[in-house]
Amino acid sequence: MARETEVKFMVESGNPGDVIDWAEHAGLLRGRAAQLRLDNYYYDTSDFRLREAGIALRVRCSDDRWEATVKTRAGSFDGKAGGVHVHPEYTVSLPGQPERPDISLFPEEIFRGLPCAEVQEELIRIMSQRCVRTLFNISGTTPLHEDFVIEVSFDEVVYQGKNGDIPGRELELELKEGGPGALLYVSAILLEAEKAREMPLKLRTGAVSKMERAAIYAGLAAPGSPVPEDLSSDRGICQALSGLERRCFLESDSVRAAQAFKDLEKFFRALSENPAKSPLLNNLRILGSAYYDGRLPDLQLAERQTALKLLLTAPDLVLARLRLDLENGNLNSIR
Repeated sequence: MARETEVKFMVESGNPGDVIDWAEHAGLLRGRAAQLRLDNYYYDTSDFRLREAGIALRVRCSDDRWEATVKTRAGSFDGKAGGVHVHPEYTVSLPGQPERPDISLFPEEIFRGLPCAEVQEELIRIMSQRCVRTLFNISGTTPLHEDFVIEVSFDEVVYQGKNGDIPGRELELELKEGGPGALLYVSAILLEAEKAREMPLKLRTGAVSKMERAAIYAGLAAPGSPVPEDLSSDRGICQALSGLERRCFLESDSVRAAQAFKDLEKFFRALSENPAKSPLLNNLRILGSAYYDGRLPDLQLAERQTALKLLLTAPDLVLARLRLDLENGNLNSIR
């Protein structure tokens, strides 16, 4: 078993060359970049028993090599917080493309509590995606004298949507050696370069995994529903914002998406009346004020989404959210 710890960003503008140039300029690039084609297929039962158990089952083909991977939740931690994702991961090689992957190849404890024979018999391919991945390593030493190695992946993805293909671009920083603080250190350097306009890159935190995104686009899962918002802490604010992001960007029904933006407006109004003070809250107040001064509620849905992306790619906000995830103890407790 491997434990995958990574930071995910959604890429709103920029390309792999921008990230490679940044890494080289920062003195972090090690070796040459490689490009892979990945075909990903996700399996579950028709009633989503694996998903309900917190299990993701994927079959991947890369350069004619096939493998099956299971990802599970990280103990009591649900596996993700903002742009930080942590998952126990199990991978086995396959001789070729299976009709359905054999779950008996994985440790039995993964599927404890499930009727494994029934699940095996009922497995079906529920969704797929194609991906061109640009991959390279960076390494260095943090200001706290901790050495690290991080694998950088720039993914140009095409999701199989229920109404056609949907493209997306994602950047992942996966920790290979060192502690979680290295992810924050590298993210800070990257976002500082973006803020200084040293590269044409715009990023926002990626709170949704590829499998979740594929399920939403395929119409197999909802982007989320309104939940009671705890705006008394930075953690609650980030959780509320992440939920609103999912609905605003991933909701396919225009009526429900419009309602999500109404809820987003209430969110910013509530922040403006919140007497608490913190760097994150102050930053959101400023950005939110500018956001709504632009007459956001009067814009068409697509224009609202564009405006929201501009807010959420503000480097200071992106870094503040990642810092919360990486420094609040979630990751340190499961290393």
